[in-house]
Amino acid sequence: MALRASGLTDVGCVRKHNEDSLLVAPDLGLFVVADGLGGHAAGEVASRIVVERMAEFIQETREKDRTWPLEYDPSLGFDGNRLKAALLLADQAILEDIRQHPERETMGSTVVACLVHGPHVTLAHVGDSRAYLLGPQGIRQLTQDHSWVAEQVANGILTPLEARNHPFRNVITQALGGGGDLDVAIQAFELGEMDRLLLCSDGLSGMVSDSRIWDIVMGAQDLQAAAETLIATARENGGEDNITAILLTSVGGDS
Repeated sequence: MALRASGLTDVGCVRKHNEDSLLVAPDLGLFVVADGLGGHAAGEVASRIVVERMAEFIQETREKDRTWPLEYDPSLGFDGNRLKAALLLADQAILEDIRQHPERETMGSTVVACLVHGPHVTLAHVGDSRAYLLGPQGIRQLTQDHSWVAEQVANGILTPLEARNHPFRNVITQALGGGGDLDVAIQAFELGEMDRLLLCSDGLSGMVSDSRIWDIVMGAQDLQAAAETLIATARENGGEDNITAILLTSVGGDS
């Protein structure tokens, strides 16, 4: 199954700098959204390190006889191991950059990324950048935010609506460059011919409801138009953060 993909990023209406980075690399089957943290130029540096280091590692590991820099986990499969290793190496690269540039000590990045081969998708994330699966049946959030409010929802302390408007909704519990042990979430699934896969930063998911995202994506003429409308809608709703979206679909679907 061949894929079509489109990705866009926008500074939004409030921030002076765009600290998001994205990678759309169909030749590698790799798609990445990284949301930099730290303010000024530091967040931009962190997110750029993420996409560059991940692309480099995925390129290096196209052949299965590659010696892994980390212990291979048979339960994750080949692409799951590649994504996890790529994220951990990106984390190390950010920490090394911080050692060389102590003024960037607060920088970090969230990330959501996938490797796609035919209908097979392997998905990984750290932080609150999200992946959604959209189709005729509706929209489903595939990732669970590594955030304080998500933990409260999981424990039944907050409702999803309360979490969406909570003053601590931007407090994340996992990020690359944070210095702790990363809990890289990995999952695998198949992309149906009528499905759309959305990877996005919280500048989109925090500004546009899930139902509105579904309306836009499923009603758009093509992926580029859908991405443009998602960005425009986030801006119309306040654009409080940088906004990044990548959309994927199979060529056989209505794209």
